[in-house]
Amino acid sequence: MNEIPTSLYKYIASKIVDGQLPDDFSLPKEKKDNEITWMDGAQDGVRIYHMGYSDLTEEDRALMEEAVNAASEKNTDKADVLFSKLGQSTSAIAVIDDLQPYIIENKDTLSIENLFHYAAHLVFDSYDKECVKFGLSLLELFHFEEDETLKEVVRTLGMSDEFSIFSIFVMSNWQNGNYEIFQLAKKIHGWGRIHAIEHIEPDSNEIKQWLLREGVHNRVLSAYSALTCWQKSDALNILQGELSREDFSGIRDIIDGLLDEGPVSGISEIENSADVIVAFLNQSKTITLKLDDYETIHTIWMHFESEECKNNTIIDLCQNILGEKNCRKLVSQAVKEGKSLRLAQALQIDYKEDILQILKTSFQNNYYLCSYITNDAKYRAEVLQIFAQNLPLDAMKTAPSDSLGLGSEYIQQNQLEIIVQCIKKYPLEGTAFVETALQSAPVRLRNNGISVLESWVSAKKTPLNILLPDMYALVCRLRDIEIREDVKQAMSRLIDGKVAFEDEQKEEES
Repeated sequence: MNEIPTSLYKYIASKIVDGQLPDDFSLPKEKKDNEITWMDGAQDGVRIYHMGYSDLTEEDRALMEEAVNAASEKNTDKADVLFSKLGQSTSAIAVIDDLQPYIIENKDTLSIENLFHYAAHLVFDSYDKECVKFGLSLLELFHFEEDETLKEVVRTLGMSDEFSIFSIFVMSNWQNGNYEIFQLAKKIHGWGRIHAIEHIEPDSNEIKQWLLREGVHNRVLSAYSALTCWQKSDALNILQGELSREDFSGIRDIIDGLLDEGPVSGISEIENSADVIVAFLNQSKTITLKLDDYETIHTIWMHFESEECKNNTIIDLCQNILGEKNCRKLVSQAVKEGKSLRLAQALQIDYKEDILQILKTSFQNNYYLCSYITNDAKYRAEVLQIFAQNLPLDAMKTAPSDSLGLGSEYIQQNQLEIIVQCIKKYPLEGTAFVETALQSAPVRLRNNGISVLESWVSAKKTPLNILLPDMYALVCRLRDIEIREDVKQAMSRLIDGKVAFEDEQKEEES
């Protein structure tokens, strides 16, 4: 942890600029190798939307009760230790539904005044994020409408996506709680906004309009809020009227989120959804369309071309709109910046020369675009040359480690991984990249190198020692120094002369 604040509240308050936190704000985190760093609020968000809650274990419940009792007895130090231990064992979001009923059921024997002061202590003074959440969970039980100082602490903590949902719970009990949640929603842009959208009541035209035009705009996925925004903004009625450019864009973004049903339900929950889409496409004929509009119309086309959602009327409408001269013009301009490539593919607009030039002139920012042209033999050799010129392959060869290679310091390894994945289908092309991958520190890169060799020997139906004798000798040497048993076993399969691998067989079958 680079910076240890005296409390998380004070840390957050010190970072606020012009009434909200900067786009790149994050709570201090202790970085551990091979540990995925969650964005603020993500762990609780995933629990809420995807994992549900399981009952507390007997040990955690006993720990919770002991912590509450210590706080009630004004034994602050002991309570701090116990709540911190509870947060490490489980999470505040998983405890809240047991914590609050326990206090309510035992209000006659607990000191409610001491619990209130302890809750204020946690939100003011703690630098343990789960303890701050416990503090907010406790505050939810109390009426402190006149305590503007404490209310401001709740508002400030709510601006961090890590604490937003807990602040929202507290705000919902305030006299003007819905307005407070709305004001907070406009200042937060990650998981906090997603939670706020769920709890906002559309009790004014201002809120409805904001939900229509801004509600799905978050840094996670618009899909999480799309259905809620559709319902609360009265989007269907607005769609059936005369649309402003702003309202059309808002409905477009909501529809885009509704079509992505990977994380949560969306378009399938809309009654007569095909009619809704037709209405949107017809409205698009009355608007001067932009590139983002065409992108969404392409998404609609792909969705309703799938076997389970096939709708020829919608497909024809999409194709007619995407066939417009203005669309082709905008897409042709976009591909010169490496944008709208999926739409360019669908419209058969050539972009490969543009991508090649982008790779040549701005490799560091656009290296991932190589996947769009390496499947063309005309460009593959030149793409490999560009990567060879930009990657210090010899310097990247090092001893094996157990690291996954996460973080900005592994940018060159990320670039190598992209090109290694791209050459998997092209036996014997780019062997220098495979050699470097096999000798890289991150275990995921070594696995990628092995995967490429498995694909090559499988495609050629030729053992590695015959197909690539020098590579075979290298794998033999590397196996002797490999620290991961699973990687050793994968190397051994190549060394033993296998030419068929389960993963390769699955790919061929699919």
